[in-house]
Amino acid sequence: MAVNYSHLSDAELYRYLSVPEHRERAFEEIYRRYGQRIYAYCRKILFNTQDAEDAFQTTFLKFLSSVTPHREMSNLPAYLLTIARTTCMDMFAQRHEHAELVEDFHGKPDQTVEANEINELIEMALQLLPAQWREAVIMQLYANMSYDEIASALGVPMTTVRNWLSRGKQRLREILQPYFEERHVEHPH
Repeated sequence: MAVNYSHLSDAELYRYLSVPEHRERAFEEIYRRYGQRIYAYCRKILFNTQDAEDAFQTTFLKFLSSVTPHREMSNLPAYLLTIARTTCMDMFAQRHEHAELVEDFHGKPDQTVEANEINELIEMALQLLPAQWREAVIMQLYANMSYDEIASALGVPMTTVRNWLSRGKQRLREILQPYFEERHVEHPH
């Protein structure tokens, strides 16, 4: 019987990871579903492409090595993000230095200089946020996670997530507002 992995739930895919003949295809489907989200998270947390790629690969290796046939997986994206978060924090601890902005994750070769400047400004503004606010904002905006998923990944109540997101976004607006007011005056439409 052929299995259509794209129609399986996350919990079913996780169970298939323990079955040797299904392991590779189940993993490919999980990777297809969540790889982009995990990479975006690592990239925005670490602000360095090479470190993000290392953390991304390490996350999926740790995930695969953690698979057990007896575990029930109720929230696969939160579980993956928890592994990614731990991996990124470990990398921070090992580096003992501030992450540098090497390139913009969303940058495309044909973007204008102004768009790249805005993206860099947003990246730098994110760095000015307290760590919890920054992480919650990145999880929501760049990893497209729900309040529930963020709360689960960070191990905090949903009310705390709402609070961090609200404060983080407000602080980002405050940091960025003078720049955009200046831009509006320089480049009226």
